[in-house]
Amino acid sequence: MSSDSDSCCLMISIDKRTVFPALKTRWMGLASFDAHPSTANLDALLEHLEEVVVQRMEDRRVFRAVIECVQNLERHADPDRRAQLNLMGRSCCGEPRFKIRSVNAIRKNEIQQVEQWIRQYGTLQEMTVTSMKDGEIDWRSLYRQCLDSVDRTPRGGAGLGWVSLAKTAIRAPHIRIIHASDGPKLFFSVEVACTP
Repeated sequence: MSSDSDSCCLMISIDKRTVFPALKTRWMGLASFDAHPSTANLDALLEHLEEVVVQRMEDRRVFRAVIECVQNLERHADPDRRAQLNLMGRSCCGEPRFKIRSVNAIRKNEIQQVEQWIRQYGTLQEMTVTSMKDGEIDWRSLYRQCLDSVDRTPRGGAGLGWVSLAKTAIRAPHIRIIHASDGPKLFFSVEVACTP
């Protein structure tokens, strides 16, 4: 696929089964993206990911997580630099699991805001992890806490996407800044389980 001078690099697995074999414990690459996060490229990526995910699972949580991750690239990635997104799958004790990972460059004028946002949600993430381990979490309170906060993401969001992903995830989503030689990048990873 191509969009003007940029190419959208997508790979699809040969495995077309609706679920992964019960003994498959290693992650299998299902789709990957490495291109500029233009609207055309991200639309093509989302369309491709829908085919990859929906053909395997009726459970829509995975696709909702995929949508959220692609929207994060659309909203927060530097449009002038390449972004990466990978979708992987495996079976753990017969339960299909999917992992979504993305890395994108941060706009120079937004680095301080992103760092502040990560510190803000570091506390929220710790609280979520503890609550998930204890089996107790009040998702409505987390939503309200985000909406009531005066702090916003660099693009003006309240962080509700992160909470939505955490709600469907096996563990709390992982987010951090990678200080690379070509500038800071945002790393994001979430693992979602499906009902077999």
